Amino acid sequence: MKKFEKMLLAIDEPELNCHGSKGSWLYLASKKDAKKGLFRLPRDHYYFVSLDDQRMPCEIGVVKKLSEPITALELAAKDYESRNMDPVSLNDEVIKEYEQFLEKVNAQPEHTPMAATWLEIPLSNTRQLRVHKVFFTGLTTDEKKELFEK
Repeated sequence: MKKFEKMLLAIDEPELNCHGSKGSWLYLASKKDAKKGLFRLPRDHYYFVSLDDQRMPCEIGVVKKLSEPITALELAAKDYESRNMDPVSLNDEVIKEYEQFLEKVNAQPEHTPMAATWLEIPLSNTRQLRVHKVFFTGLTTDEKKELFEK
């Protein structure tokens, strides 16, 4: 199984709607996760949750290099455990979703902020969830370094 060196991590910045503890791993929220009344998002935005007992919501995460590479199976098992689900029920189709997420994260350079949004597909009336880079035009270079590189 392919190993990945980078992961999306929380920055614990409530002003940016990131309530996960600093350095906790992030993954896309499941349908049963809630924003816990901490913030509201436009219809086309989505969020991540921290993969710990609290599963705190985060609108953005930052790509960071891990000390040890991980596999999609390890990420999926950690997500399932944080949801109090049995990792034994993981199958290849589910693991492929986690692998696609890790590929998108690992395609970005370290310290890159990322978010998730829904993409409306015309003519088919479907929506696709995208994980992508976020641009902060209202911040100075020093402010960006302070937020995303520490």
